This record gives sequence, C-alpha cells and structure tokens, in this order.
Amino acid sequence: MSIYKRLLTIGLVIVALTSCGSKEEEVKQEQLRTVRHETVEFKSGVEALSFTGDIRSEKEPEVSFRVSGNIQKMNFKLGESVKKGDILATIDKTDYEIKLRQAESRYETAKASKIEAESSYDRIKELYQNDSVSKSEFESAKARMDSAMANLKAAEEGVKYAKRILNYTTLRSSIKGTVAVKIAEVNENVAVGQPVYILNTSENLEAVSFIPESAIGKIKVGAKVDITVDALNRSYEGKVIEVGTSSANYGSTFPVKVAILGDTQGLRSGMSVVVKFNENKLGEKNKIFVPLNVILIDKDSHYVFIVEKTGEEEGTVRKVPVQVGEISNDGIEILEGLNQGDEIITAGMTKLEDGMKVQYN
Repeated sequence: MSIYKRLLTIGLVIVALTSCGSKEEEVKQEQLRTVRHETVEFKSGVEALSFTGDIRSEKEPEVSFRVSGNIQKMNFKLGESVKKGDILATIDKTDYEIKLRQAESRYETAKASKIEAESSYDRIKELYQNDSVSKSEFESAKARMDSAMANLKAAEEGVKYAKRILNYTTLRSSIKGTVAVKIAEVNENVAVGQPVYILNTSENLEAVSFIPESAIGKIKVGAKVDITVDALNRSYEGKVIEVGTSSANYGSTFPVKVAILGDTQGLRSGMSVVVKFNENKLGEKNKIFVPLNVILIDKDSHYVFIVEKTGEEEGTVRKVPVQVGEISNDGIEILEGLNQGDEIITAGMTKLEDGMKVQYN
C-alpha cells in the first residue's frame, strides 16, 4: 500500500472515532434534561379566609316614628351630634290634632251624660226610698248612671291616647350620639317603625362582614382576625365577638361581628374593609404542602419526583409515592412520602423516569 493510501486510511479512522465521540457526548447531553425544583419545608397549615365588610359603631340604633305620616322636618344632617331629648324630626300633625279634638268632644259629651245620669239617679233614689217608684225604675236609673260613668272613663282614656299619639308625631332622641345614616327626607311618607335615622352612640367600633354558608362553620367566636382599610392604607387587629346563626334577611350569608382592638384613630363608621379570618384548619402540628401540579397519578396511587443532588447542577431523579391530604391556599397536603429538606421537582416532569440524570436550576 502506498504512503498516500495509508495516510488516507488513518485520517478516515480518526474522523470516525471523533464522530463517534461527538455522538456519545450528544446522547449524554440529551439525557440530562433540565428541571426546576424547590425545597420541601414545613408550613403552619393556616388558611386565610378573606371577606369584605364595613365599619360600624358598636351601638347603632335605628330611630323611627311610632305613628305614620308625612315628614315635615328633618332637623339633623349626616355626622351632626345630637343630645338626649333633641327633636330629630316631625311629621304632619293635622290628622292627629283632629283626632284629639274628636276625643275631647266625646269626653265632654260623656261628661254631660254622666252628670245627667247622676242627677236622675239621685232623684229616683229619693223617690224609691219614699216608695214613690218601683224597684225596677230605681235599678234602671242606677244602671244608666253606671254606664255613663264607664263611658266617661273610656272617653277620658281616649283623650289621653289621642294626646300620646299626637306627641308621637315629634321624634326625639332618647340617647346622645351622632347621625350615622340619614334615611328619610322631608315630604316623604313613612310607616310606623320605618327607620328615619341611624345614630352612632358609641366610640367603640366594630367590623361587620357577611360570610357565605360554605365558610361560616370555620369561624369561631374569639378568633383573631386582620382588618385592612384600603382608604387609610392601614391594618388593624380584631377579634370575632358574634357569629350569626341565621341567614334570614341576609340572602345565603351569615353576619359576623368583629371587635377592633387597639387604636382606632382614623376609622369612621361606614368605611369599607377586608376582614381576613386566619383559620388554623389543620391544627398546631406543622404540615408539608406542595403545589398541585407536582402530584402525578399512576393508576390509583399518587407520586412525585424528587432530585438527589450528585453535583453542583446535576442530580438523579427519584420517583416517590405519596399520600395526599386536603387542599388549601398553600397547596395540597402531603401526609406521607416526603420529608423536610427533600428537593421536589416542580417543572420539567414530562417523561422523567426513576434514576434518570438531570440538570437542575
């Protein structure tokens, strides 16, 4: 063989060997899939339930007329202070004044009838004692007198009632406070018991939130909450003081009252808030939670992939069977299979196999 042919053969062998090495390297590189991971850590198991609400005074009575009618005056505006005995509003007295005059007229008529019946009775009684009239005439005279006295008593009560009703046309404050809500307006017709004002009678403030039936069972009296007021860009601590037991008048929600603890400076009745109920749903013992997407299913069992580090950026995949628990805001609870410190693969799980070498970041 000539020197030229020998050199050509050696060159082809070198190229072939180089090509084979490159392919082996390529295969190796293809096997090192890139995955993402995170370290398994214990979490407290506290789930936050957040609902909107508003700030109210601890005592906010609704005030209303005890009679119906057309409002003539509304004497206080929103936010104004009222004292006990102040006239808050009045309604048209005309009809009630007429009823009082009618009652007084009936009283005068009854009074006259009573005087006449007494006089007749006294006269017939004297005649009866002298045997000038029969016993039945005497008893009839006495019955007319008794009836007249009863009618006078009823007429007297009628006048008292008419005066009381007339007095109800003036709505007075029975307490000291401020106007939290002005509900009615002048010239508006109101019914008996229809609220006209809501008064704020206490410096103690509370948050009121309406909780859906799906969550009301998780909220307990005495539970601590966080109250956020966006208008003030501030948060406050609170404590549940009342949990409603009926959804009547509230749709399918239940009212929950929360006392605001500490300094309430800046808060005003009517402000919107977000109440965050921290529910220690899973008890005091710490739990492991992982993202839902890392849980894979093989027939009827669940498993995850973890990575055991073998180098600075390389590791070996391990398939780990797990037992799952409840789902919460933190993810899904792992009851068995994982330990604190395990490196769980959270992305790049497609086509992974137990024992596979991977790169991680």
